[in-house]
Amino acid sequence: MNRPYDLIVYGATGYLGSLVVQYLWANSPPTLRWAVAGRSEQKLVALINSLDQAQSHRKLPHIMVATLSDDGLGRMASQTRLVLNTVGPFCKYGTPVVVACIENSTAYVDSTGEHVWTQQLAAQWHDKAMANKAIIIPQCAVESSPPDLLTLLLARRLRRPPGPVFFTIQHTWTGYSGGTIASILAGLETYSIRQMMTASAPRSTCIPDAGPHHPHPVPVLPVRRDRFLGNLTFNPSAMADRAVVMRTWSLLQRYGDRTERYGERFSFQGYTTAQSWLQAWATFLAMSVAVPGTGPQVTGENHFVEWKPTVAVDREDVSQPSAVGAMRMNTDVYSVCATLVGEAALTLLEVLDGNDKDSMVMKVGGGVLTPASLGMLYVQRLEKGRIGVEGD
Repeated sequence: MNRPYDLIVYGATGYLGSLVVQYLWANSPPTLRWAVAGRSEQKLVALINSLDQAQSHRKLPHIMVATLSDDGLGRMASQTRLVLNTVGPFCKYGTPVVVACIENSTAYVDSTGEHVWTQQLAAQWHDKAMANKAIIIPQCAVESSPPDLLTLLLARRLRRPPGPVFFTIQHTWTGYSGGTIASILAGLETYSIRQMMTASAPRSTCIPDAGPHHPHPVPVLPVRRDRFLGNLTFNPSAMADRAVVMRTWSLLQRYGDRTERYGERFSFQGYTTAQSWLQAWATFLAMSVAVPGTGPQVTGENHFVEWKPTVAVDREDVSQPSAVGAMRMNTDVYSVCATLVGEAALTLLEVLDGNDKDSMVMKVGGGVLTPASLGMLYVQRLEKGRIGVEGD
């Protein structure tokens, strides 16, 4: 594919987009041919000028003014191998970007956590993306790379079909960015309760012909105590995470080797860690009536995000985990998002270059896929002491 750029960051001047640009400036290969894109040339120039050129031997990214029109998005997609999209709300602005990538056989990753949009995107555009050999991977940030990758690692560690995966996240709170607040409100305006309920069903994002699914029952209460994970409460991102993990389940059931499949008894349940049983219920009640904050307040140096899953093998006694895992990043949530989506993009470029022929991306060749479809290469790029798995 002879195109001027390997990667274009679209929405580069937004809060998360600028963090992604800074991450790529510090961590991408010196040979990367990339550009930053958005609607304001003045803001793009200011972003480029803010990069610390003394700390990098890389070439500065080029600037590309790209409007939200179909023609503008088509021109952008036709000039690069991959688009990294941070422009939300995705339910309003995301689909035209994906369509432009599909029509130009351009790879795509994004930072969305809007699982209703992702479900509808997969239902409508997966087949066309497969036909055009366009790799489309949404939800590559906090929602939902860590749960997807850790589930993959745990299943491989067990080397036999896993039963329920219980997953928890704990992090310091910085508040919502303006983009996150806009996405929450746009989702409430765009989708009906019925559409939200449909997209939240366990198999709503699964590809057809994945085979039977008879999971073990999972706890129905939003608050519970787990012997290994501690006190657990409602996680507002759990449905987005489950949607991605279950789509990976279906891809492996349909296209994976027998040893890679999660099996028909598999299920996924996500929570947030609480310090006490009382706090777990208080957090759940607060979440039920919560109003989004006014924006991220990244102060101090003690921010972290930590994920912990447990999984049992496919057996009747699922109270005893057979494997546990952990992933931790010692920075704020939005910087974590920038790392995850930036590394997803760099990994996908490596996969497209033929550096991981065993990944699901290479097996399927196109379609609306998942972060775990990038395989162990993505895990290895993220590892650096951040991921650990133990089991029998």
